[in-house]
Amino acid sequence: IGSGIGGSTIAAGLAGSGADILILEAGGHLPDRPENRDPRAIFQKGFFRPDESWYDAEGKAFNPGNYYNVGGNSKFY
Repeated sequence: IGSGIGGSTIAAGLAGSGADILILEAGGHLPDRPENRDPRAIFQKGFFRPDESWYDAEGKAFNPGNYYNVGGNSKFY
């Protein structure tokens, strides 16, 4: 389970069930820098967006807009 809103909610819900829960994250903690709180840097300039391409059904490349860091995409929303 990731550490974003969805993963954290599921982990909290399963915590009392006795299930083993593992939280994995694809990235690290965000460094303390001004871009962390700058909507233009995040959403317009893509400062934290990884350089990767996914492909749609027609084979057209696109950047999915995922953010790999502790807190996942929810860190920015």
